[in-house]
Amino acid sequence: MVGHRMRDWYKSGINPQSKLPYLATYLGHKDIRSTLVYLNITPELLQNASERFRKNGAAALRTREILP
Repeated sequence: MVGHRMRDWYKSGINPQSKLPYLATYLGHKDIRSTLVYLNITPELLQNASERFRKNGAAALRTREILP
């Protein structure tokens, strides 16, 4: 459930990290560390992260500028 919710937020253009406190509260966790235990890497999530790095991370490394 945690992985699916994070993926759906990502696909909707929402920064999943900004929503983690809400998800942790919904699940009854005291903090996001308890919630992250339930996040498993999937091939789709790994592909999304790889594409995002190619798009933003590589340019940031070249220019040494942090992009949002």
